[in-house]
Amino acid sequence: MEWDLSDLYGGPEDPRLWEDLEAALALAGELDPKDLEDPLRAEALFHRYEEALEKAYKPLNYASLYFATRTQDPTAKALLDRVRSRYTEVRNRLVPLEVALRKLPEEAFRRLLEYEGLSDLRHFLERQRAYAPHTLSEREEELLNLKGLVGRSAWSQFYTEYTGRFRFLVGGKERTEMEVRALRRDPDPALRREAHRALYGKLLEEAPTLASVFNAVYLDYLQDLRLRDYRHPLEPVALRDEVEVKDIEALLEATEAHYPLVERYYLWKAKRLGQAKTPSEDLLAPLGEKPKVPFEEARALVLEAFRRFSPEMAAIAERFFEGRWIDVYPRPGKRGGAFCSGGLPSTHPYVLLNHTDDLDSAHTLAHELGHGVHFYLARKQRLLNFGASTPLAETASVFAEILLDDLLLERLPEEERTLLLAERVEDAINTLFRQVMYTFFERRSLEARKEAALAPEEFHRLWQEEQARLYGAGVAWTELDRSAWAGIPHFVHYRFYTYSYALGYLVVLALYGRYREEGAAFVPKYLKVLEAGESLGPKEILAQAGVELGSEAFFRYGFGVLEAWLKALP
Repeated sequence: MEWDLSDLYGGPEDPRLWEDLEAALALAGELDPKDLEDPLRAEALFHRYEEALEKAYKPLNYASLYFATRTQDPTAKALLDRVRSRYTEVRNRLVPLEVALRKLPEEAFRRLLEYEGLSDLRHFLERQRAYAPHTLSEREEELLNLKGLVGRSAWSQFYTEYTGRFRFLVGGKERTEMEVRALRRDPDPALRREAHRALYGKLLEEAPTLASVFNAVYLDYLQDLRLRDYRHPLEPVALRDEVEVKDIEALLEATEAHYPLVERYYLWKAKRLGQAKTPSEDLLAPLGEKPKVPFEEARALVLEAFRRFSPEMAAIAERFFEGRWIDVYPRPGKRGGAFCSGGLPSTHPYVLLNHTDDLDSAHTLAHELGHGVHFYLARKQRLLNFGASTPLAETASVFAEILLDDLLLERLPEEERTLLLAERVEDAINTLFRQVMYTFFERRSLEARKEAALAPEEFHRLWQEEQARLYGAGVAWTELDRSAWAGIPHFVHYRFYTYSYALGYLVVLALYGRYREEGAAFVPKYLKVLEAGESLGPKEILAQAGVELGSEAFFRYGFGVLEAWLKALP
């Protein structure tokens, strides 16, 4: 099944695509920041602002999706480049309005908040206002954007291109990094060890160059903190995610307090492997053969899992198949992996898969359709309230995977149930505990960067210390494992983004804990969480479902679910 993009445009030559971009440019150029001073004019101004964003984003969405299945097609690449360039022009024309909104005098801003015609944008307005103390003048913002092109963005691009050229000889074949990482899950222990040596040996060899990249992007961030008057390195992240620094600190502390769960699991896995400790080469080793799941079976399982929870969720997911909003199988030129493109409130989401008829692919289908249901329900919001804030971005996707697992655990024989439970625990370790470990490493290395550039050996030392704290006596490490930090692109492309995976995962576990407690009565509350989009902050949205983000109960629900999974392992 290949997706049908005609709901967006008839094809790459559709004149409406360029007409929309030109209309967006014209609309963006006509927006007058002075209209913010009068609530009535501001109401009309925000509608035109949304119209400009929509007419700019719809062509970009189409071009991105079109390219995703034709990455080797020069025409598709040229289309995406041209559309991206025009989209950037639109965004640049919107900067004066966005800066003016953040810098609006307090009295004028209060009038906007109190005006009934803008009541549905109060959260959006407050979000923009929160950045006011850290927003510079229009000219300074423009200069920082220009600096970013040859600073942080340039280093990020260099890292991507440089590491993208890495090649590894494993199993007698030349392989890419992604292929070598995949081999770390191979059933053949010898191949896993060869892949491990190749990957981390290469990262150790390249550590001096990659340490320079880390030092550069760290310094860029430290300068940005100073220029924008942030008092804490986590403050920009907390502001972005609509939480407080103390919430992030509480998450880190609570997760660290549960580190013994990780040690406990890997001691259990070591016994399954016939070892005293799990060798680091076997961290991702499969514990048995996974069942084959053809696409039609995966589709039926996922829809049944959704239907058991909510017929409405299943009906929405069914539309992805009926409307061909989904592209299923790998083919030459199609990008790897999987994603869900949320689209706009006026369109609908699309899902890309590379289904390979196995259980992992069935989980991926559930994951991406979870995103799809989330975006579909959020279409009830206007554009400025559409989408999901970072703490809720993975809520529907991971929750959907857990629903699928619940169904599978009822049907699989005992040994396969054990394997699935072990996979669920490992997923929790990688999504929750390792991401917190990454955050501790990033925080310590960034703090050290204040004094001077860090040598590769210093990065190695900090990484080893954090790794040892997390896994305890559960894992036997090799000398090469100290270089793993250099192969984690999040440290280069973002600051403190990894903690948000942990927070998002705990949100899912807390919601799932409430579901187990309340049963069917919880379902309408959960759907309202998805429908809310970004119309409220994540704390307010979750409170409607009975979850208090960052509270003692929040952590108790989350880690309680995880402990139950671990206890269920034989």
